[in-house]
Amino acid sequence: MTTRAIYPARRAVEHAVTVPGVRPVRLFAVSWPLWEVEVTANVYDEQAYEVIDRFLARALAEGGIGTRDELVAFFGLEPSLVDRCLAFLTVIGHLTVSGHEEVRLTELGLRSVRAGVRYTPKENRQKVLIERFTGRPLPQRYHRGSLTVLPNPNVPQDLLEDRTRFLSLFAQTAFHSRMVDDLAARPDRADYNLPAQLREIRGVAARDAYLPTYLIETSDRSLLAYTDTGSGRDDFMEAVCHDVPAIRARIDTVDRVNPRELWTEWLADRKFGPGRLQELPNAVWRVVLAPGAFGGSPKLPLSQVGSFQLRSHHFLQLWCDDAGLRRRAVLERVLGMARLYGVRTRADLAERAGILAVQLEVTVPTFAELRAHAVGERMYDHLGHLDVLE
Repeated sequence: MTTRAIYPARRAVEHAVTVPGVRPVRLFAVSWPLWEVEVTANVYDEQAYEVIDRFLARALAEGGIGTRDELVAFFGLEPSLVDRCLAFLTVIGHLTVSGHEEVRLTELGLRSVRAGVRYTPKENRQKVLIERFTGRPLPQRYHRGSLTVLPNPNVPQDLLEDRTRFLSLFAQTAFHSRMVDDLAARPDRADYNLPAQLREIRGVAARDAYLPTYLIETSDRSLLAYTDTGSGRDDFMEAVCHDVPAIRARIDTVDRVNPRELWTEWLADRKFGPGRLQELPNAVWRVVLAPGAFGGSPKLPLSQVGSFQLRSHHFLQLWCDDAGLRRRAVLERVLGMARLYGVRTRADLAERAGILAVQLEVTVPTFAELRAHAVGERMYDHLGHLDVLE
C-alpha cells in the first residue's frame, strides 16, 4: 500500500462550493473500507518454437499421431532426442504423457500450434481493490501508485496537511472468492486493474484497506464524494452513497450545530481583529476580514484569503473585500501549487489557477505574471518548480 500526504479537506470544499445548484453545508472525512485482494494468474510469453518442438507439436495436433514411438518412427529421430523434447513440452504445460507413452496436447499446446508461437506460462501477481459495502471492484484510477490506501482506518497525523479527524465506516459484507471470479469473467476487467492477458486467475489473499474520502452533505441531504483520484467529484463513491443507506445513517449520527453560533465563537477567540459573518446564497458561510487581518503571525497567512476553516464538520470561507489582496493571494497559492505531485505541466497549473481565480473573484494569472511575482518576492524555490513544468 502506498502512503503519501493525503490531500487536504479544504480542496474538496473549494470544489463543492463551485458546483452549480448545490448548497454544501457539512464535511465528513471518512476512512472508506475496501479489500485489497492479491490475485495470482498466469501470463504467457510468446516465444519462437525450437524446430523439433514445433514439428512434434504439429504432428500431435494435425498428423493423427498419439504416442512417443509413433513420433520416433514418423520423424526417424533418436528416441533420446524425442524424449528430451517431450519432457520439455510437458514441463511448460504443452502436453501430457501417460504411462503407456500416449502423448496428448493440452489446451495450451493446441493454442500454441494454432498461433505458430510457443506460449510459455509465467506466474503474475496483481492487486485489485474491491469496495466493501457493495463488493464492486474499483476502477483503474484507484490503483495509481500515488494514491494513499491505508491498512487500517486510523489516518497517521504525519500524512495530514491539516487536523482533519476521520470517521470510520463499518461494512458487514464478507469477502467471497466469487468477487474475483466475477471480475475475471468481465470483458472490461482491464478497466479494474485486471489485464486481459492474464489467465487462470485466482484470488490469493484479501486484506483490509481504507481509502481516505471526503463526503460533503448538501442542504437537500445528498452526499458529494471526493477522493484523491481526480480534481473533481468521485462519481463511483457517490453512487455507493446513493445505493447504501448505512452511509447516510452514519452521517446522521453526528449532532448538528448552529453555524452562526459556531463561527461567532470561533471569531471571538481569534486575534486578527473583527470580522463580519454572512451566509451566502449557496448556504456557505463567510467571514469578511479587513486587509490588516492577513500577514505575519499572529495574523492569518496571505495564502488563506479565500480558503476555508473547518470546525465541527462545518466550513467557513475567509474573505477580504480588497481585490488587490485577493489577487496577491492567488499568485502565491498558484506558485505553491506548482510544487504539487499532481501538477506536471503548465496546463495542469493553468487549470487549477483558473478554478482558484474564479473562487477569489479575480482574473486568472498568466504564466508570465506568476514568474514576475516569484522573482519580485524572491520566491526562488517556487520559481524553480515553475520553470520545470512541461
